[in-house]
Order: sequence, then structure tokens, then C-alpha cells
Amino acid sequence: MKNIFTITFLLLVATSSFSQIELIDTNKSEVVSRISYVYLEKVGDNLYNFFYKNMNSVGHEYENFSFNNIDNDIDKLYTIFMNGFEEVPRDPLKMKANGDIVWLKYTRDDGQVFLQIQQYENEENTDKMRVSRLLTAEDVTNLFKK
Repeated sequence: MKNIFTITFLLLVATSSFSQIELIDTNKSEVVSRISYVYLEKVGDNLYNFFYKNMNSVGHEYENFSFNNIDNDIDKLYTIFMNGFEEVPRDPLKMKANGDIVWLKYTRDDGQVFLQIQQYENEENTDKMRVSRLLTAEDVTNLFKK
């Protein structure tokens, strides 16, 4: 009887060491900064995610685009955003971030310039656009902690 318990115990220990479920180390993520409905997240050492609530959806789900911070791309993105506030381009700027096409639309209303981030669900289906809330230059500066 003792042998049966011993064998059963050994089998349980042996099978548990070859289990199919195990924890895997993942990259740590941290929110760099947050303003209403928009936030910037850093994952690991080089990946950044830019999240915004889609104002065109009923539930205002968060959408995002990502980019790797190679050659100081986080500062390049900030510079692109801020240059738009100075130049106020008539047509939206088209930007590519990790394969995603992102449109930066600047508008002027009562002397104030606003930025709206826009993305289509896919390039073929241009009738479903995802858009952020209107951002001011101050919002962008706070978001990038400049």
C-alpha cells in the first residue's frame, strides 16, 4: 500500500515538472504621461504606443499606433506635432508608424490651432475613420513631458 502511494506521489511530481502552462517574462510597460482621452505608453526599452479614444465610435474605444524609438524617434514625433502647430498645413500630414498610416489634421478655430489624429481601419476601407479628440500645443507638450 505504501508503494502505491509512493509511486502515485512520484508520478504527480514528475508530470507537474512537464506541465503545459508556465509564466513567461514580458516587457514591462509604463504610462509615460496621460491627458484626457490620450496617453503615451513605453513598453520595454524602445517601443512606444500612442493611445487615443476614438471619438467616432459609440463606446469611444482606445485606438493606438506604435513605433520603435530608433534614432530618437520620440523626439522626432514631438517635433513633427509641434511644427504642425506653427505651420498649420492646409492638408493633413501623412505619417507612417510601424506600418500604420496616421494622418495629422491641423485646424484653426478662433485663433487657436488644434491637432486631430486620424487613422483608417485599413487603406481600402476609407469610410471608417478613427479620430482622436482635438489636441492643443499645450496638450502635446504635456503628453511628451517637454
